[in-house]
Amino acid sequence: MDPSILLNNPQLNNISPEKLKFLMELAGQEKGSNPKDMAAALMAASASAQQKGVGFDNSEMDLIVEVLKQNMPENDRKKADMILSMMRGRKK
Repeated sequence: MDPSILLNNPQLNNISPEKLKFLMELAGQEKGSNPKDMAAALMAASASAQQKGVGFDNSEMDLIVEVLKQNMPENDRKKADMILSMMRGRKK
């Protein structure tokens, strides 16, 4: 994904410069094209954010997931959504 696309996303108008930088780095990395790779990338991104002292709220995490899903075929996006939905259900 071209990271510059994020700069035109209205959801990012109020995001801190540190978080925007992190998202730009994430968008610039090569992503997997299936749900398993996306889950691994999301876990790595979460760990990296914690190490850098960057925290994301739920809407920001949703945006990260959308970045990771962008290059997936539609059926893999649906699988990823189902996996994420189950993971969120387990946290409650």
